[in-house]
Amino acid sequence: MQAVLCNRYGPPEDLVVGEALRPVPGERQVLVRVHATAVNDYDWSLVRGKPAIYRLMFGLTRPKRPVPGMELAGVVEAVGPNSSKFRVGDRVYGDISEHGFGTFAEYCAVHEDGLVPLPDGLSFAAAAATPHALELAYQALIQIAKLKDRERVLLNGAGGGVGTFCLQL
Repeated sequence: MQAVLCNRYGPPEDLVVGEALRPVPGERQVLVRVHATAVNDYDWSLVRGKPAIYRLMFGLTRPKRPVPGMELAGVVEAVGPNSSKFRVGDRVYGDISEHGFGTFAEYCAVHEDGLVPLPDGLSFAAAAATPHALELAYQALIQIAKLKDRERVLLNGAGGGVGTFCLQL
């Protein structure tokens, strides 16, 4: 399968499109044919290997997992052992950062808990650009700040993905 590969830390120009092994879904995983993905801050950090502390997680001299990407939208192609949330043909999307990287490829094996059903009427592209930023906005406003209906908050610099979702929440 085709994938974007990060074989060493550096600028985005060091990324290459090449061949990678098609993953096989493991325990509680599904294989997703990726229709859309998005680029965000974690991907940028993985590719650059900065801040340096991230290398303890991602790999000291080069990424442990050469395919970056943590958000996706696509269709379930296969279901791994003990996976019960999705069936072949289901449209799904999600942020897989808690379960690894690998969405910059034609296929990605994803833990089923990192995915949700793709609602009718939501495009693959819109869905792939949603999970990470929306999760951060929700965590900040609802889970941490515990904002209630009709309360106000100052959003300083709401021009990025997280800020845009904060405005909508």
